[in-house]
Amino acid sequence: MPHLSRVHGAFPSIIQQWVRSGKVKVEYRSMETATREPEVFKTQQVAALAAGKQNKMWDFVELFYHEQGEEDSGYVTESYLQNLAQQVPGLDLTQWTTDRGDTALDNKVEEDAQAANAAGFTGTPSFLIGKTGGSTSKLEYSSLTDPTSFNEAIEKHLKG
Repeated sequence: MPHLSRVHGAFPSIIQQWVRSGKVKVEYRSMETATREPEVFKTQQVAALAAGKQNKMWDFVELFYHEQGEEDSGYVTESYLQNLAQQVPGLDLTQWTTDRGDTALDNKVEEDAQAANAAGFTGTPSFLIGKTGGSTSKLEYSSLTDPTSFNEAIEKHLKG
């Protein structure tokens, strides 16, 4: 899940202005980049998706970013993931543990990888923008901390 934390500067503004008003929907897709251990990446993504089955994925993902260790340090252990899950308010840990075994979540991680490849994404974070049910295009942004380029792209799509 590396690099989403860089969006943190612009994201709260986007959530407040566009998502909470119901004009924009944000969808998270996982994308493996320079991960040296693909199975660890899949395990951490499935853990987040399992939290998502209880509408707690964003809580889990945010905690992950705030508490992540040094890249390639091996910090993503079962203990680390369990600790994150225990911190998510209202997450049913028994259900979360069960849901982590759902093979549909493994398939979702694979689908996300294929979609990222098809979109031409080469790094994270990357964004697609478009109307619900319509085609999407790659969103080009000038800053991850200043929401201006995101706002301009959203306004253009809402008017178009």
